[in-house]
Amino acid sequence: MSKKWLFVLLLISLSFNLAVLGSFIYIRFYLPCPSPPPMHRGQMLGDKPQEPFFMHKDEEFHRLKKDFNATKVSLMKELAKDPVDEARIAGIIDSSLVAQNKLERRLGEKILAFRKTLSAEEAREHFERRAENMHNRSPRMLKMKYRRKP
Repeated sequence: MSKKWLFVLLLISLSFNLAVLGSFIYIRFYLPCPSPPPMHRGQMLGDKPQEPFFMHKDEEFHRLKKDFNATKVSLMKELAKDPVDEARIAGIIDSSLVAQNKLERRLGEKILAFRKTLSAEEAREHFERRAENMHNRSPRMLKMKYRRKP
């Protein structure tokens, strides 16, 4: 190979290496990190519960959540069967809606009771932050859902 072609290949290799190094530096140091979830009163550092902290000791909430999840599982099992029994599936869907309604009602009651314990400023800060997180989470979740998978 001539020196001219070796020099061209060297420049191409150098440009690829610089691009990889630049990407690493950008991702590592300049790309903004996602903010941690907001800390709530009564929530310890490092403790990441699945439900709001004021629901931890509510046995009725956990029972309703367990019932709702059980109806979802039974629906999936019924849909997996080969002869589809549409009447049974419709009944399971109806019972799932009833269980979800009870769960949402209990959650709403507990959130309202929690709101009554906050001052106006605390409530504004807490619920605006929650609304902002919910708003930001939707596009991020869609982006993650529809990204290309290797």
